[in-house]
Amino acid sequence: MSGDTGDTAVSSTAGTKLPALDISHHDDPAVLAEASRDDYALHVVPRSWRLPAPKMALAWSSVMAAMFWVVVAAGASLVVGTRQALIGLVAAVLVHGGICIVMSRTAASTGLTVGLFSRALFGYRGAAVATLALALTGTWFAVFEGSVLAVAAQAEFGGPVQLWYAVVTVCAIGLALGGVRVWLEKVNALLLPVFAVGLVVTVVWSTVAYGYDSAWLTAEAQTPTRMAGPGWLFVFAIYMGVFSNMLYTFDFARMGRVQDSRRNGLHTFGFTFYFFTILVNGAVGIYLVHTLPLADVSESGLVQGIVKLMGVVGLLFIVATQTKINTANFYVGSTNFQSFFSRTFGLNLSRTVWVIVVGVVSFGVMILNIFSFINTWLAYQGTILVAWVGIALVFVVARRRVGLPAFEFRPGRVPGVNPAGLTAWIVSSGVGIVLIATGSPIASTWALVLTFAVSVLVSAALLAVSGNRWAALGRPHDPRDEVADVWDDRIRCHSCERSYVAVEMDRDPSRGHLPICASCATGHTFRAAAVAESTAS
Repeated sequence: MSGDTGDTAVSSTAGTKLPALDISHHDDPAVLAEASRDDYALHVVPRSWRLPAPKMALAWSSVMAAMFWVVVAAGASLVVGTRQALIGLVAAVLVHGGICIVMSRTAASTGLTVGLFSRALFGYRGAAVATLALALTGTWFAVFEGSVLAVAAQAEFGGPVQLWYAVVTVCAIGLALGGVRVWLEKVNALLLPVFAVGLVVTVVWSTVAYGYDSAWLTAEAQTPTRMAGPGWLFVFAIYMGVFSNMLYTFDFARMGRVQDSRRNGLHTFGFTFYFFTILVNGAVGIYLVHTLPLADVSESGLVQGIVKLMGVVGLLFIVATQTKINTANFYVGSTNFQSFFSRTFGLNLSRTVWVIVVGVVSFGVMILNIFSFINTWLAYQGTILVAWVGIALVFVVARRRVGLPAFEFRPGRVPGVNPAGLTAWIVSSGVGIVLIATGSPIASTWALVLTFAVSVLVSAALLAVSGNRWAALGRPHDPRDEVADVWDDRIRCHSCERSYVAVEMDRDPSRGHLPICASCATGHTFRAAAVAESTAS
């Protein structure tokens, strides 16, 4: 069925009379109004809402500007020496870039968030863990980057740092209220030149002020650390700790156009992006740590050194960098909190509310000064996200090479738990957590590497055994089979009375098989009826 129909018409599928689908071929105005705030956080992103490649690159450039990329390379070079650090950075560029090509293309082709995609990996209940982990990651990163900006403001203007914590938080909330398409792309388009010019000016200014010494390129380790492998592998493992970026990639890349997948994959999210983000930023950090007289090698220490060197100009650079990255942190944190609480507790609040929640929580953590606790949390949580990446890669490759069906994510057509993905997730994360808990040199070098390897091996083995048996519930009456084009045709949901692309729609067995959208289908009554129908069929 592909034409527009009324609610009173009926269609026949497998001998069963079904309520006809109310189909349209244009975006619902009410849905567009909601999307301007929420960016389809609980739905599939239609092709009509996607950003062209240049705008997608500007929106994603926010991640490039974190002072983390500058500081972590600087600190690593003091531990392993410049040459080993640079080798580790190159390895990180290649691995991050290659994986993000796959992630970005998958996100663009499916239009799914991390939360929706995770259902195909772990089942309906298992997916909630991924959304909560990513929401907390975005929030904790917002804490660190916000505190850096507050320290920079205090260094220039004085006053209690708590005041600047509040100012930074309020500003971040205001900037993050708009979605990627409506607002964040525009904010980052303005800030990107400031960041790029500021990076160059910082290097030139520090060279003029303190002179150039080529010894930074061959500097040996100054604070050697016990490790169970070569220095470059130690550095590479550090960057595995931010595999969360690959989940960030997924939530942003779903907004990209399918026809731009190659361009976005290679440049916006892939090798070009990480060349500048990891290698260029990292080289700048290594140079600065050997040039500037820093009190300590940390984000706050480097920021204070830059502001002391450049004054207001340095502060403007720090504002550009930290504002850019915090738009991404607040966006990812808010969208995933929205998804988690909606799916798990049926608490359907707008993304605006969750932006404020992220701001309040991050401000509270800054005031409490529990940064060491958050660092420990992120170390353990990193194993969960690294394992997610390994399992996701296996599922993507399996569908492309083995020809398994498309990813199923609709609440009424996925099982509560997918044993293949969830078992691999628990086992591989457990390996990483146990290793990190030992605090040994093996843990610092191999914990995340082994976590990734185990996640790939276990999920691949279980997927080879199960095929698609554990990934989807067998149910009749799929509205995707009743439309001409699942991406062009919109179907009106009987519950919220809004129209969404057919690819996310289902039929509600608890209401006479009326059509229902992916968000409304998260209710207990629907799920119970869908499972019962699957069992009966």
